[in-house]
Amino acid sequence: MALNVAVPLAPSATPVPPTTIDEVITQENDIIDQSLRTRDRIGYFTALYERVTVDVRRAIIAGNVFLDNERMGRLDVVFANRFLAAWNAYASGGTLTKSWQLAFDSLKDDSPLIIQHLLLGMNAHINLDLGIAAATVAPGSELASLKQDFDSINGLLARLVSVVEVELGEVSPRLKQLEAISPEGEDLVFNFAMDVAREKAWELAQLLAPLPQDQWAPHIAERDQSVHDLGNLILHPGFLVDGLLEWIRAKENKDIAYNIQVIGG
Repeated sequence: MALNVAVPLAPSATPVPPTTIDEVITQENDIIDQSLRTRDRIGYFTALYERVTVDVRRAIIAGNVFLDNERMGRLDVVFANRFLAAWNAYASGGTLTKSWQLAFDSLKDDSPLIIQHLLLGMNAHINLDLGIAAATVAPGSELASLKQDFDSINGLLARLVSVVEVELGEVSPRLKQLEAISPEGEDLVFNFAMDVAREKAWELAQLLAPLPQDQWAPHIAERDQSVHDLGNLILHPGFLVDGLLEWIRAKENKDIAYNIQVIGG
């Protein structure tokens, strides 16, 4: 099999949604293992996300990061289930949000950079899923008491970006060159503001939390459309950036399995 050919994963049975962080990590690792065998690019985002999940688990065990460790465990599981359910729906031909549909459809295309695949996953998961998860575990007036822990878990999520910046240079060396030449140029490639994403996630949580869940659908659909539109900008930033992306792509490693291993640490 050619190293740069992604083969879509198709589980024989839909996994049972995890109810603990350990079960989340197990399912993430199952996706990563399959991705390594089949050279599927879903392994990029999953490998990075698994590292964050492990960090959240360790913070909960340490007991000195979050105010409410039990609730943060539930938030992590609900949050992760949004991604896992979306991937399982996609792999089985089911219905999913527009933002995840765009991210997963792009995995079949070998033209996006690795960083674009990662940002598409982060876009769907943080800009859409995180706010929904927060409102789910802290409905109504409970949401205000979640804010400090929400900010703390966002500090862990920010490691997604730092890991990309440091480690992706091994498989995408011209990203590292770009940073050395022009930090502003690197920002054009990343085209993603973590601070804004976190703010938008909290705004969505504030919108949903006071409402009964049976009234969430139109608000989620509206946000999903805007997140999908942002995903399109990540995927197609325009002709002013296209030449730069081509320059980076020319030296990017094409071995999907190797790239997954580097991202996974």
